[in-house]
Amino acid sequence: MGYATCFVCGQENDKGLQLKFYQDGDSVRAHFHAEPWHEGWPGITHGGVASSILDEATAYVTFFMGTVALTAQLQVEFRDPIRIGEHVDVQAHATKVTRRVVEVEASIFAEDGALKARSQAKMLILSEKQKQEMGLANLL
Repeated sequence: MGYATCFVCGQENDKGLQLKFYQDGDSVRAHFHAEPWHEGWPGITHGGVASSILDEATAYVTFFMGTVALTAQLQVEFRDPIRIGEHVDVQAHATKVTRRVVEVEASIFAEDGALKARSQAKMLILSEKQKQEMGLANLL
């Protein structure tokens, strides 16, 4: 089982998302605790935070596949607010893989299993040339 810290919100940022993704079979998982600095409306986590969590989970699916990919499309559906102080589980898995695109579904669940938010994404797998041009050649 592989482990990694969030690319954009690692442990060194004490106000960040503090996510730690891990591989669980064909899925990627993480746990998130909504803190007061994640608030949008009073008592509710900002939708952009939920979207970022889903996007990061999606990216980790391709990362654990051994590829470097960028989000080409992300569609988010919000079902129930994530309350400040709430602990939620994040899950993501690939639904379709081609030579250049990985389609991924990601979800955020309450501790009781209720769906909070979900996304569908298309991740563009970078070629060696694209990785070089973007300065990402040494990621994997």
